[in-house]
Amino acid sequence: MALFLASHWENDWAVTEIKGELDTTTARQLRDFVADVTRQHRHSLNLIADLSGLTYTDVDGLSTLLSIHTLLREDRGELRLVCPEGRVARILRISAITRILPVYPSLTAALAAPAVPADRTGGAVQ
Repeated sequence: MALFLASHWENDWAVTEIKGELDTTTARQLRDFVADVTRQHRHSLNLIADLSGLTYTDVDGLSTLLSIHTLLREDRGELRLVCPEGRVARILRISAITRILPVYPSLTAALAAPAVPADRTGGAVQ
């Protein structure tokens, strides 16, 4: 299945909608897309990856999310994930990525949450 990606701005956050399957064949597409969004900004970028429309992810997809997190943190930015309950949320919990990246049940919750301190790597809030 193809990966659909779109970005918009909301409350000083770049919100990237990710729909479809994030796996070995589409992970590079997400990396390139986020790199393009990042290049457009000269200051730190705060990004919300909205996984609400994601139907599946594998280890390459999870690795890509962690790489994006590392890239943003190096520039004092932040990555938040939006993922309602379901298959993908279960994969995030099983993989323990929720210990590293903050995960929210909705875009509204992700936008309303306080900033993660720079000395903290993240953590689940779901």
